[in-house]
This record gives sequence, structure tokens and C-alpha cells, in this order.
Amino acid sequence: MEAADETIHACEAKGFRVAVAIVDADGVIKLQIRGDGSPIHSQAFSFRKAYTVMSMGPMMGADTNSALIKLITGFAPGLPAIASSGTSSLLFLPGSVLVKQNGQPIAAIGVSGAPRSADDELCAQAGLDRIKDRVAGGPLASR
Repeated sequence: MEAADETIHACEAKGFRVAVAIVDADGVIKLQIRGDGSPIHSQAFSFRKAYTVMSMGPMMGADTNSALIKLITGFAPGLPAIASSGTSSLLFLPGSVLVKQNGQPIAAIGVSGAPRSADDELCAQAGLDRIKDRVAGGPLASR
């Protein structure tokens, strides 16, 4: 909840109204919040961004959707083939970060609503930064 709250506040400070989704390691929504005035589509997109980095980031060695997109576009046939694969929950836009504990992904924060998806990702990073020290070392570190 603290990460989502910080993400919303970081975007609001820049004048952006966003929605935030946090998914667990299985891509299941654990928390979703929509800031006042965020675009209608932002709630669904925030989930899809978090789901995408959680489902594909670890196997590709990417901690953000931006990094994932860069890696995938280097493969033939690349991003267009994956994006049109029929897996509707994937969304290849910047705006999400992995949350890791002991080097393993345990969650992802997805954000949508800023005019540029790169700004969504900066806000997601602010949410992660808020909790990173407490989750990095394991379960006891978060207490």
C-alpha cells in the first residue's frame, strides 16, 4: 500500500493523474488504486504493464518494461509477434518495475495515466524506492 501511495503522490507532484496496480509473482493483482481524475483506461493498463514485466522481465533479465521492450525489439520477429500473440494481458509500454527480494522478483508495480509512459515508469520507480530497503533483504527486513 505504501508503494502504491508513493507512486500516486510522485505522479501528482508532476501534475499527472494515474492508476497503480501491484501484482504478485504469479501476476495476480494484490492492490489496485486509481487516483482521482486518472484516465478511464489507466486502471486496466496499470495492471497490464505490471503483468507484462512480471511475466516476461525475469526470463529476459529486465527489471522494467522499458528495458524489456528494448530487449524484445532486438529479437526476430520481435515485439510485433509477441504483442499480437493473443495474450491480451501483455502490454508493451513503459510504466512498470519489478520488486525484488533477495534478487528474486516478488511483485511488480504498474502505472498508467501520465501523458508519456516513460513518466509512468518514473513514478513506479518512486514507489519502489519508497519500500526497496525493506524488501531487499527478505521477510524480516520488511518489518
